[in-house]
Amino acid sequence: MAEAEETPLRSLFADILVEAGIDHVFGMPGGCTPFLFDALFDKKDRINTVLVRHEGGAAVMADLHARLTGKPAVVMGQGPWIGTSGGIGIIEAFHTGLPMLIICDTSDYFSLPQHGPYQSGSGEYGSFDLPGMMRAMTKYTTVASNASEFLHGLQLAIKHATTGRPGPAAVLIKWNVAFESVDPNLVKPPLHPLSGHLNTSAPCISPADAERAAEMLLAARSPVMITGQGVRSSQAFDEVEELAELIGIPVATSFLGKSSIRETHDCALGTMGAIGQKVANQKIASADVILAVGSSLAPDNTRWLSPELIDPERQKIIQIDIESRNAGWTFPVEMGITSDAKLALRAIVQGIRARGVGFDVGERIEALRQAKAEADCFDEEIVRSDATPIAPERVVNEVNAILDEDDLLVLDGGNNRMWFTHHFQSKKAGQVLAGGGVAAIGYGPPAALAAQIIHPERRVICACGDGGLMMHLYALEMARDLELPVTFVVLNNSCLGNVRDFLAADRRMATEYSEPDFAKIAQGFSLNSVRIEKPEELGSALAKAHESGETWLIDVIVDDLPHFKLMS
Repeated sequence: MAEAEETPLRSLFADILVEAGIDHVFGMPGGCTPFLFDALFDKKDRINTVLVRHEGGAAVMADLHARLTGKPAVVMGQGPWIGTSGGIGIIEAFHTGLPMLIICDTSDYFSLPQHGPYQSGSGEYGSFDLPGMMRAMTKYTTVASNASEFLHGLQLAIKHATTGRPGPAAVLIKWNVAFESVDPNLVKPPLHPLSGHLNTSAPCISPADAERAAEMLLAARSPVMITGQGVRSSQAFDEVEELAELIGIPVATSFLGKSSIRETHDCALGTMGAIGQKVANQKIASADVILAVGSSLAPDNTRWLSPELIDPERQKIIQIDIESRNAGWTFPVEMGITSDAKLALRAIVQGIRARGVGFDVGERIEALRQAKAEADCFDEEIVRSDATPIAPERVVNEVNAILDEDDLLVLDGGNNRMWFTHHFQSKKAGQVLAGGGVAAIGYGPPAALAAQIIHPERRVICACGDGGLMMHLYALEMARDLELPVTFVVLNNSCLGNVRDFLAADRRMATEYSEPDFAKIAQGFSLNSVRIEKPEELGSALAKAHESGETWLIDVIVDDLPHFKLMS
């Protein structure tokens, strides 16, 4: 009888990633994971492995990868730090519904979890509970104690991360697993090709529901469409625009849905909610039929479930979501449809075309254009302010002026995100990228790096605050090291503006600090940089950086205006 031929487990691990079409790994070796990283050396033609200087940045970069590609990237490193520092990106992906594959060890050195070795996260006495931590912020977590559990766990984690409503999935390995070898033909239960686990169709609207939704929209006097992250995940941009133009339905977006329709479109209302556009909230409040696509109508987008904005007693809601629990979650609905957004919108458009549109669409769109003009939707006088310190709205206006439709804008958390959410007008669907599931400060800088890695042919601007950049200064070093021509625009007001806004002027605490000089910090990383204190200097500096093809940091000294002025 021939002797079984064993293969190092780490090689089979790398083969599964290739089979899954996973092409990016973001991480930092530690614990026993250097041996898994070793296997990626032979896959450099298929997998781009990026050394990130911080586990939180690795998870954020994987989150951004999923936003742009719809595919999971791997976050890999030592368990204690992936489970703690990496949480910033993991919980963002969890709340947003983005695929991500997390691989880390439990650091139970030499398989001694019961005896409490340092750094151990097995959950035994003397160890912290890494599996419990991961289960609290992932869609799926498994712990592999041997080769078979690891290989099957990888396949199932990829399945759970990508099917249904996507989300992060984690495979935790015991220390000994990284060093094992195995004959793949002897794995029990048998290891089947990964494709068989992924051959599942996305949820799809039924013909009857598509017909009913079409009828309701055609019969509505003043319908409105609300689009969210589900539209972006499904890449249903064309379908949203087609439906909007077909029946002249205005489109408002949640924050995560921002730029799911280009905001220069006649039917685009901009964002909704407390910091959204006045006209968007007006149209939603006065609608008789609301078509919510890929949005759970969460409290933060609906003025905390205000009946003045959405009221099921006087409005009919059609809600489409890939997760059945999300439809009818925050508001009762007339129709709850479990479906991929693209598939649902295509079917509804077909239903409307089959019936024919019996009203003047041009007249409806013209009325919407006039309503937007009267509301002064995107043209507030403040965006041209010459005041010093520079008004943050002026920064948004200057960025708006230089960005072309194929450029990408990556936003951070905090007030800077709010200024851009309200005032920036996207020129192409999908142009704006931002964390909004939890909207952590510091998301923007590493996310911008990932955007530039994935799309080297596109120009990327990262708008962030001083607090966020200070947390992730390593992003500047990475940009230089990887030669990523990101333009970092820092709105610098020497404070944690969003939380400071909630404090009385005479009782401010733990929110203010001396003014950081990011231009000098960038110079220390051998990057191009400039400090801007006068508004008339900003436009030319942005244009120079944006056209240079090099990494730039523009440190803009802005006024510490409260975000409450955005609320309407």
